[in-house]
Order: sequence, then C-alpha cells, then structure tokens
Amino acid sequence: MALHRRYPVIDGHADSILEVLEGKRTLTQRSELGHLDWPRAQEAGLACTVQALWCAPQYYPMATVRVGEMLDALLAQIEAGRPGVRLALTAGDIRQAHAAGQLAVLINIEGAEAIQGSLAMLRNFYRLGVRMMGLVWNHRNQVADGAGEEGSGGGLTQFGRQVVREMNRLGMVIDLAHITAPGFYQVLEISEKPVLFTHGNCRALHDHPRNLTDDQIKALAQHGGVMGISFVRGFMNEETATLTTVADHIDHVVQLLGSADHVGYGSDLDGATMPAGLEDVTRVPALTAELLKRGYSEEDVAKILGGNYLRVFSQVLGE
Repeated sequence: MALHRRYPVIDGHADSILEVLEGKRTLTQRSELGHLDWPRAQEAGLACTVQALWCAPQYYPMATVRVGEMLDALLAQIEAGRPGVRLALTAGDIRQAHAAGQLAVLINIEGAEAIQGSLAMLRNFYRLGVRMMGLVWNHRNQVADGAGEEGSGGGLTQFGRQVVREMNRLGMVIDLAHITAPGFYQVLEISEKPVLFTHGNCRALHDHPRNLTDDQIKALAQHGGVMGISFVRGFMNEETATLTTVADHIDHVVQLLGSADHVGYGSDLDGATMPAGLEDVTRVPALTAELLKRGYSEEDVAKILGGNYLRVFSQVLGE
C-alpha cells in the first residue's frame, strides 16, 4: 500500500458502468456487489481506472445510442463522485489526481460499433471526453475482425485504416485488445504513436484466442506499447487460476522482453470472473505484494503499477 500511495496506480480495463445501467448499484457508494466502485478503488490506492463502454451484441443495431447512454451514465457517476473523482483527458490529469489523492477515470469505448462507420462520430465521442477506443470486440465490424473471427484471416478494413490515422491525429489511445493477429500487426504498421493492449494474457502460458503470442508481445514492445495483464480466469486456466497465476503472466512478459517497461495491470474487473486472491479491486495491492515477493525492484514495480501506461498517455494524450 505504501507503493500504491507513492506511485500512480492505473488499471487498464474495467466494465463497472454495466451494473449501474441495470440499476443494481452506484459507483459512488461502497458496495459488496461487483468488483469496483469509487470508494473501493481509492481504498486500493488506484490513481486511475480505465472504464470501458461496451456495446453488447444485442445492441449493435443501435450501438451509438447504447454507448451514448453508457457515456452519460459514467459521466454522471464521475460528477457525483466529485471532488474525489475526476475525468482524465490527459496524462497530467492522472498525475494531478494522484498528487491530490483523487481517482481519475479515463474512458474507453470497447469496440468501434458505436461510431457506425463515421469519423465524425469518432470525433464527437472525443469531444465528449472519450480518450481511448478498442477497434473491435469479438465480432467483425466496419473497422476490423475481432478475436471471434480468428480463422478468417481478416484484419483492418479500409475504413479501419482511416480510424487508426484519425485517432492518431486526435490524440486518442488505440486499444488492440480483441483484434485478430493480422489486424494487430496492421495497426502497428500504420500507427505513428504507441498503442495499448489493455486486457489479455500470454498465449505461451495458456492457449486462448484473446491472448498474445510471444511475437505479438515483442512487436507491441518494439512499437513502444504496453500490455495490460488481465485477471480473467478464462484467459488463464479456469480451474486453477489464482493471483499467483496473474503474476506468472506478468513475469512471462518481463522475462521475454528483458525489462518491465511494457507491462501493466489490465484487470477486466466487472467484466469477467476473477481468480482466487483477486476477488475485487481492493485485492490489487496483494498482486503488488506478490511481485515484491518475487524480487521485483521498487523501480520496476512502479513501472508496472502505472508508469508504463503514463508514458503512453503522455505520448498520445499529452500532459
């Protein structure tokens, strides 16, 4: 916890607004429901949570409306959480939130269905405070093929290439989680700025289509990007995954690359089943303790906690 107070801690992916929309809870009050709310995130020492706006497949025909409703609900939760909670638009916002003991919330659209083939809609979401977008979820859309289309051989569409360039121009972070391998490499070729893979695990340790191969991890690092290691049991071994398994995936990236410069936390809290030891956001310090137990230096832990993400945010979003 001392390290969590000393250094900005950033979790790269969570889906906490879903239960708010369903009327089950609010993020402003501490709850035993779900994995994350503002009080529990602050209790865990987080400086920033990246909150996703995910459009479930049944809403694809009205994706813009659905994501707009989610954005409205999330902004309302941020506003209701003031002064302890603030919207993050830049890396500087996160640094300032950490210095003030606040929680910054950075908004990510998970899947480009919401822009419905329009760069104008992408720009409008940017104007409303969205600073990150995943190009795809598991299904093919107008931008790219998703992980569920792995056998298609498909990657980016021509419109998808335009989206990558426009996100670079706007200063929006590109999230490669859920994209197929061809699309993954095409984005790295086109993007002039580093990108993120916010939530997934290592295929060398568990063969799952949502996990990255060693070659992909190396390519992401060479491009200056960061891989967020998820806590999702299904991306590891469903039966045996625990907190130590998550640390194993972090270890694999660090050992593969020879440094801790390109890995972080990407929990997927409120979006999946968590392993033993990481039941909710308040358990994140236990993962940090596990890294220290394994001999990680304070400098390297600070990078994994949030320093690596902040580097990318500085380059893409600015200070």
